[in-house]
Amino acid sequence: MLDVMNTYYEAATAILATGPHTRDFMRNTSECLGKTYIMMHSALGTDASLEIGAHNAEYSLEMANIYGGEISLCAIEASPRTHAYFSKKINYKDLGISYINALISDKEGATVFYEYLREGRDAGDWVSSLLIRDVRLNGQLKRTRTSVKSIRGDTLIESKFKNKNKIALWIDVEGAQYEVLNSLSKSFNKGIINSVYIEVERKKFWPRQKMLVNDVIEFMNKYNFSHFLRDNQSVDQYNIIFINNNIIDCNFSFFFNYYRKSLLKKLVQ
Repeated sequence: MLDVMNTYYEAATAILATGPHTRDFMRNTSECLGKTYIMMHSALGTDASLEIGAHNAEYSLEMANIYGGEISLCAIEASPRTHAYFSKKINYKDLGISYINALISDKEGATVFYEYLREGRDAGDWVSSLLIRDVRLNGQLKRTRTSVKSIRGDTLIESKFKNKNKIALWIDVEGAQYEVLNSLSKSFNKGIINSVYIEVERKKFWPRQKMLVNDVIEFMNKYNFSHFLRDNQSVDQYNIIFINNNIIDCNFSFFFNYYRKSLLKKLVQ
């Protein structure tokens, strides 16, 4: 299984290397990867989905659109302003999504959280993170501190996903992969997570960032996961799909070819 998945990953990486390194195509590779991941859930037997660093919960909204009430959906957004903004615009409850304002990390309780406010923009365009980013602050970008409730990922899964044993994760946490993944160690050990989609970095954008891409791969390998596909969001920041090696009845060649064809289609548009 490990060798097979590595072959797919290397093939996907090679395909991406041949594509144009334009911002539009890089964005297209992310769109193709996200659609492939969502499409895979029926074959993986996914029964619950947890989106961490949800922003407007775009992934969960698409999951609700495709799978309806078949899969339990929970989306976590740490920024109080962003959560309040989208809660007013979208009725998540009616769509079957539990949209929660909280921070997932390896420490529980009130935690300092940073929001980067852009002058003249609404909360839907703000960037936020557990970590301080090394950016030049100016009149158009202001950093604010706020207090957010922090919950371990294992605690959340135990409370929201009782009797679920094929859980999919979508993680986009602006450099805080270490804090989030370690908060899920119990769930990984129990083998109830079947797949992970996670944003990774090749270099530190946040001075206190503890994990880069190879660290994330090493962590996932330790818990019996293989990397399957990736996108080319940018040179130093991209997304990877990891699959639990215990899953053997999924037609991975079909999804690899679906992803490959999706990328080629974007190339000729």
